[in-house]
Amino acid sequence: MVSICSPLPPNLVASSISVEAPRSRGRSLTSREYGVLLQSCIDSKSLERGKMLHSRIRKDGFERNRDLLPRLIKLYSVCGRIDDAKKLFDRMSKRNSDVFLWTSMICAYAKNGSMMRCFELFVQMLERGVRPDSYTFSGLLKASAEFGFLELTLQLHSMVVRCGCGGCLSVANSLIHAYGSLRVVHEARKLFDRMVVRDVASWSAMIQACSSMGSYADSMALFSSMQLGDCLKPNELTVVALLPACGFFSSLRKGQAVHAYVIRNGYESNLIIGSALVTMYSRCGDPDVAYMIFTSFYQKNLVLWTSMIEGFALNGKYDIALNLFKKMQDQGFQPNYVTLVVILSACSHAGFVDEGLQIFETMQEKFGVKAGVEHYACVVDMLGRGGRLEDAEKFIENMGMRPSGSMLGSLLGACQVHHNVEIGERMAYRLFELEPRNAANYVILSNVYAAVGQWHDVGRVRQMMIAKGLLKDSGCSWIELKDTVYVFGAHDRSHWESEKIYKVLEELSEEIVRAGYVPATEHVLLDVEENEKKKLLCSHSERLAIAFGLLKVPPEMPIRIVKNLRVCGDCHEAIKLISRVTSRKLVVRDTNRFHHFYRGCCSCGDYW
Repeated sequence: MVSICSPLPPNLVASSISVEAPRSRGRSLTSREYGVLLQSCIDSKSLERGKMLHSRIRKDGFERNRDLLPRLIKLYSVCGRIDDAKKLFDRMSKRNSDVFLWTSMICAYAKNGSMMRCFELFVQMLERGVRPDSYTFSGLLKASAEFGFLELTLQLHSMVVRCGCGGCLSVANSLIHAYGSLRVVHEARKLFDRMVVRDVASWSAMIQACSSMGSYADSMALFSSMQLGDCLKPNELTVVALLPACGFFSSLRKGQAVHAYVIRNGYESNLIIGSALVTMYSRCGDPDVAYMIFTSFYQKNLVLWTSMIEGFALNGKYDIALNLFKKMQDQGFQPNYVTLVVILSACSHAGFVDEGLQIFETMQEKFGVKAGVEHYACVVDMLGRGGRLEDAEKFIENMGMRPSGSMLGSLLGACQVHHNVEIGERMAYRLFELEPRNAANYVILSNVYAAVGQWHDVGRVRQMMIAKGLLKDSGCSWIELKDTVYVFGAHDRSHWESEKIYKVLEELSEEIVRAGYVPATEHVLLDVEENEKKKLLCSHSERLAIAFGLLKVPPEMPIRIVKNLRVCGDCHEAIKLISRVTSRKLVVRDTNRFHHFYRGCCSCGDYW
């Protein structure tokens, strides 16, 4: 009896020997013992053993047992035999009075992706007078989130309140998860704030909801409140929800603290957490640690491979990313939709145009993945960065789908780099129709004109922005030191140590001039005197942040800077020389990637 009910490995517990052993001693199994054996079959998805067990359960007269029947339905559900589960459900004559049985069948449909049948069964349940309980609503809300219909979730929320289940913790957690999945974070937050009692699942769902919408500051604040206010211990789901926030802010210290927590609590073997850690370290500019985590997993999955390929590409190690892509295939992993977006983006940023085009042209035949809008956008970006602007425009016209804003925007940006006003104007006016409130498109067109000295057109575009009430995003850079984030704007003098910072900048300017620096004033897109342009270049936000880092960061530590806009060409050249004259490693993240500067070189190979 004790042997059968102990949590043994599934292949042992569910064996026919375990079923037959009590019979050989002259007695049948109890319903509790059958329940343990069924659960082991569910956990291991052992259909054959489960069917054999079902046969014994039927012979012993337990098939209609209220505890065993839902488990039998779940067994067939997890093994993908939903029709067998439905046949079993239909045989039960007393199902009209058993909400637990209806809930089991509804959840079985949801688990197998049969969302329409799931809700059809729910309607039948209501028509027969069966009142749903908290378990029913939790299963339905999960299904509605996967179904992707907000109206359905709102109606379920209304029913939850009318049925008096709104105070149930599991239902409230399911509602937060559903609203978060549907990107209606304000509703999730209203519900969360009204909860009298919260558990780890509540906090994890709310943190995940904020992260999914890019509200990473809120994710961080919630995590702190969870530990300080409710004194709850985060679990694996909390960690996975929080790590994207660390990566977004390039907050390596916070990411390391979360990693330490993972190790202390024995979560490091979890593949989902491993993939999240790889992504976090990569987005904090430390691909070497990311690779150490990657190699620590003997058994890898496609998500982990994709995360590591993206990590190398993000940090300028494009050759390694391509080699890893090939190695992944050699080990039997076929790239999926996301993996191909990652590798095409890597080819684009590296200037591997021919390699990227070959992958794109053979992806459906070789990998069975049909090209989507993200793949087309990568090809447009690839051609634009490579200076093949006419080819990129033809590609957009002939691709057989409506171009997205990101496609047109990447080609518009390439027109600024390559000084092509004609194509730039065409892309810009298409973008004005597609995204009339996106100020960035107007700014880039203005920069296209400024790059070739058409100042009258620059003024015209800015007047258009004023008439539409559009404002340009202000550029800023930030650096994190000892859990404090210091933010600098261009020409900023608000910091209390600004005199020291500007003094360091002056000294650096003299040193890099001696090292060969010549200010590239064409990057100042303002109609001002040449000397004024040189002054403006010297006080860009990333240079102020680097100067502050030189004052505060120990010499043996790299200085890590994050910028909310693309690094300008002049600053890129200046920072290369700063890394040489100071013998410091400088890591700068802009909107697209990391630039690792060391000894006068950059990881991007000056192709960005």
